[in-house]
Order: sequence, then C-alpha cells, then structure tokens
Amino acid sequence: MVALVGAQVPRVALPPPGPSRYYIHVVNGLSKLGLLVHCQSKNDDLGYHRLLNHGDDYQWNFKVNFWGTTLYWCKLETPHAYVSFESFWPETQQLWLRDRCKHGTVGTCLWMAEDDGIYFRNFLANVDELIHKWIYKR
Repeated sequence: MVALVGAQVPRVALPPPGPSRYYIHVVNGLSKLGLLVHCQSKNDDLGYHRLLNHGDDYQWNFKVNFWGTTLYWCKLETPHAYVSFESFWPETQQLWLRDRCKHGTVGTCLWMAEDDGIYFRNFLANVDELIHKWIYKR
C-alpha cells in the first residue's frame, strides 16, 4: 500500500473548449471580377457558387464531428487566376485557426478574395491577414 500524503497532482493546462458550431464565409472582395467558389469536405460537396459582385458572401455552417477531424477545403477561381486551400481543419496542439475564428462565443471563419490574394479575418487582433496568393493561369 502506497500513501501519497501531501502529494500534488500535476495540472495540465488545457485550452478552453472551442465553439460548438462554426460559420465559414467566403467573400468576394475583388475590385472588378466575379468569383467562382467550390468548397467541400470528404463527405459533403457544397457545390459551385458564383459570387458576381463585390461583397457577395457564400457561407455554410457545421458542428465539428465527434472525433474532431472535420476538414473543409475550397477552390476559388477568377477568369485569370485560382487558389485552393483548406478553409477549416482540425487543431489539436496549435490553435491558430480557432483563435482567429472566435468571434464572441461563435466560431466565424471569414475568407476574403481580394485582388492580391486570399485574406483571413483575425477577429482576435481585428486585422485581415494575407494567407494565400493567387496562382495565375497561362
């Protein structure tokens, strides 16, 4: 028999739980061109959406699956350029995405297509960050 008198159990600092539902937005911030958006996950193809005007917004929402493996990716395309990227991914150690998407108690991830690339809204710092550059078509 072992007695632990006065022993302290080490505490592990866990991050606070993330939002239970996430809202993903893709916004056309281009000065002149329309934007074709195609987003999907392994199990859910959200289809093609044309954002013809500056300020048009395509959005969807979801709950992270039980295993915490929810992953979405998008391809954004103009007549002259395109870019593909993960728009939501699971995080276990780094909380880059979750920290930026937290908008109060709601998980809001805001991707904006601008003339020079794709920006991501960092709600924590109240800034838009350039994340992806356009790949120009030949």
